[in-house]
Amino acid sequence: MLIAFLYGCSSTGSIEPRAPKSVSHHYGYQEGSRLDALFHQSDYDTDTHTGFVPLIQGHDALLARLSLIETAETSIDLQYYIYRDDETSQLLTWRLYEAAKRGVRVRLLLDDMQKRSDRGMATLDAHPNIQVRLFNPHQYRTARGVAFLSDFERLNRRMHNKSITADSVVSIVGGRNIGNEYFSFESNVEFGDFDLLLYGNTVEQTADQFDIYWNSEYAEPIKWIYPNSRVLSKEAIKTLLEDTDLEKKFSTGEYNFTKLPFYQKLTEHDFTLYWGPAKLWYDMPDKVSGESSQLVDNLIGLLSSVEESLVLVTPYFVPTQSGTEALVDAVQSGKSITVITNTLASNDVFAVHGWYAKYRQDLVEGGVDLWEIKASANIDSKWSFTGSSRSSLHAKAMLLDDNKIFVGSMNWDPRSAFLNTEMAVVIEQPEYVQHSLSRMKQQLSANAYKVVVQDGKVVWYDPATGEILTSEPEASVWRRMGAWVSGLLPIEAQL
Repeated sequence: MLIAFLYGCSSTGSIEPRAPKSVSHHYGYQEGSRLDALFHQSDYDTDTHTGFVPLIQGHDALLARLSLIETAETSIDLQYYIYRDDETSQLLTWRLYEAAKRGVRVRLLLDDMQKRSDRGMATLDAHPNIQVRLFNPHQYRTARGVAFLSDFERLNRRMHNKSITADSVVSIVGGRNIGNEYFSFESNVEFGDFDLLLYGNTVEQTADQFDIYWNSEYAEPIKWIYPNSRVLSKEAIKTLLEDTDLEKKFSTGEYNFTKLPFYQKLTEHDFTLYWGPAKLWYDMPDKVSGESSQLVDNLIGLLSSVEESLVLVTPYFVPTQSGTEALVDAVQSGKSITVITNTLASNDVFAVHGWYAKYRQDLVEGGVDLWEIKASANIDSKWSFTGSSRSSLHAKAMLLDDNKIFVGSMNWDPRSAFLNTEMAVVIEQPEYVQHSLSRMKQQLSANAYKVVVQDGKVVWYDPATGEILTSEPEASVWRRMGAWVSGLLPIEAQL
């Protein structure tokens, strides 16, 4: 703590600029591009409407991103909270590098909470068609813990937005980060996640949103952090590909892309878009400086317009006392409220569960239909459970009044509301929403526990077996203790 204090006394709170930061913007919708040819239609007004393809399975979400990267001709913009250094991340990075080599401008904006190789990012940035920036970076690159302690108020606020846009024609927006566990590839945990591939008015809005973050004072070029890097030689790239064996991993065996049904749909251009009026909502970058959340303001208006039903899907659920009361009040006013979240065993952040558990009984007794996803849930995936020992809900979505869907990066917790920046797309599409609700009922019966109250205590009903469980399902004693202790700590505002 003394070291942190001494560092803090001399800290400027940011990276020292080494050169003027260039300002750049998206190029606008690329008419005549291959993506334009694939998605162009005349049935809907793309000034107000968006067509979307739901990306439910991890391997489809990875394949869709690769498809955009490999088809792009002018520009690719990526914005992510987590971008790991594993097989799926390396595959995407390699394809981005190949796109840059054929003349595509690549802009990569990453939040700096996750530790990565500065040298590796700078080497990527050294290519003339690739630019890498870090959002709200740590000032001490080799002492990130010290940086966090000495500048907690700033570094505790992160960019949680997630998007990729190609040629300003197509975007993917949702809850997925970049890493094996998000794409159903060789991980001990497999996230049940959700993205939308978008075409229409929200794509330009996503591109505008990216520009605002890219050109903000909080996005700092990797050149300021690691200057004088060099472009990789052809020999170095060849050696890297041979060492990682990426091509073989995704073209043979159980992870062969060509065996996926979605691969056939992409190659044959045989996929249907759901269409509806849509908007993209997002926080401004200065939310990390303490400004209010525009997304939350918009969301309050959306929730107040609900007339009959709300289904909330969130992996990290910390409703707070006021949020709990609002949900119960909604039920008492005649609205149907369903919440789907993780069990303790399937939640990868047990501290969140410790605080969520405080509100369970009030929610259930107040009439909220509360479900928790099993750690042993059977995620529908061609690659599913090829090494995964636990499943975990990671999707962030809402279904409203049987006709609107809300999908984005935002969790239902204080961190998303007050600390991190978030984004989400809202689309009016009754057909898809009603289909999802019907499918959801079957999935919950097979893969979730219904939380109920018996004799004044919270218990878990398993519809698949008819059993009633009286303690946190599938969770170890140590995990239960960790969640309980976390619930005693004054940390709710940080969760």
